[in-house]
Formats: sequence, structure tokens, C-alpha cells
Amino acid sequence: MHRIAVMTGSTLNDELHHKSLYFLSLLALFFVLTLRGCFDNSVMVNGKELDGATIGYHASMAAFHIIAVAGIVVGILISMRVLRRDKTDGTMAVLLSRPVRRIEYLTGKIAGVWIIAYGMTFTLHLAVYLIMLMKSGGRIVFFMPASLIVSLNVLFIIVMVMLLSQYLPDIAAGLLAAGVVLTGYINDALLMVMSSNTGLGIPGQMGQGSDNTVALWRILWPKMAALQFYAVSLIKDMPLNVQGVHPALNVSVCLAVAFVLLWWSFSREEI
Repeated sequence: MHRIAVMTGSTLNDELHHKSLYFLSLLALFFVLTLRGCFDNSVMVNGKELDGATIGYHASMAAFHIIAVAGIVVGILISMRVLRRDKTDGTMAVLLSRPVRRIEYLTGKIAGVWIIAYGMTFTLHLAVYLIMLMKSGGRIVFFMPASLIVSLNVLFIIVMVMLLSQYLPDIAAGLLAAGVVLTGYINDALLMVMSSNTGLGIPGQMGQGSDNTVALWRILWPKMAALQFYAVSLIKDMPLNVQGVHPALNVSVCLAVAFVLLWWSFSREEI
């Protein structure tokens, strides 16, 4: 644990020297602070007036999703270069020449990147929660626990990008990972539409056979969007209709598989 902590601290020290990270954080925080105005206005929708609390609540839920996706993007941007940079500048060889196991090195690197990417996500979610608390006076019990749930998405994308960067150039690994995320979001959205249509007695057509079963790849694909929808369903205290494996279990299994493959690939690499 001490060696993993040292590797984590080294990663944090390397990444926190980039000024662009602080600029993005301040820009995102400014975006979150603009939510305060949503609680002070009212609008007419279909002849009915929506008060500021209702508008602010829905704006906060939208911000929750946007911030969660932003954490994934930050995870991609940082993790796609962390291993190759250490290998190029000789840091990896120096660290591994000490009594540090490769799995400890990998775990420390993953933990460091995750702390940065999800730390930004958690801070912004906390800012949204505090704004809701001050403006509406209400307390949403599961807002921050829901944020912890989506941290699983950030961790998974970091491990997957590191795995892809073992075989592809950094940009290609990042773009491929972004494609996996985008495909997963589209897939999960379509599955939710199918589920809603089935509940209304309208059979879904996309990706289903004559027996109305969902295609296997749709069930096995990383359910990152479904995990976000599940987290928001806890905030809203509403049930989430899940087809196949629960999104938390799905992403956890995908994370475990990606980590094992990364460790296997990295342990066979000659440094």
C-alpha cells in the first residue's frame, strides 16, 4: 500500500503541474455558478407557470449529467498519455528499477488519474448540490451518493484508455475510447426507448428479433449512460427499468476485464 501511495502521489505531482487543468476547472466552476439564476426566474410552459425551484431542479439534473460526462472526457485526456510519457522520458524505467511491482505501478497511476478526473467531477457536483441547498432550502439525500456511483464510469474509461494506449498511438486510443463511450450512450438511450415502448404496448424494433429479445451486444456493451440514469433515478427516487444486467454490475465487470487485460499486457512488456 505504501508503494501504491507513492506511485499515486507521483502521478498527482506530474499531472497537477499542467495549467490547462486549472483553467478547465475554473471554467467549469463558472458554468456551475450560472445555475443560481435558474432558481430566480419563472417561465410559462403550455399555459402553466413553472416556478424557479422547479426550473432550477431540472437544470441541476441536466448539470449532473453534463458534469459526469465532463469527468469522463478529462479521464480520457489525461490517461491516454500517462503511460507512454513515463516510458519516453525514462520515468517508468527508473520507478520499476526500484522494489516496485508492475501491478503496484499500474494501480498507482490509475488511482492518481482517477483522483484528478473524479475529483473535478465531485467538486462540481458538490457545487451544484450546495446551490440547490441554498436556493431551494430542500435537501436531496442521494445527490452526492449518486455522484459516487458515476465515479465508476470515470475509473472504467481510464483503465480502458490505458489499455488501448498499449497498442495504439495516444490520439487513436483516446478517439477509440470516445467512440466506445458515444456508442454506449446511444445504445443505452435506445434501450430505454425500447423499454418504454414495450411498457406502453408498442414493440421496440431496433436491435430486437421476432421474439422481442434485445440483441446480446446491446446488453454486454459498457452501460455507462445507463449507470448515469440509474444514479439520477436515485436522486429523483424513481425506479429505473433496466434490461438485462444492472448497469453497476455491467460497468464493474467491464472494469475488471479491462484491468486484467491491461495488467497482462503491461507485465509482458519489455522496459
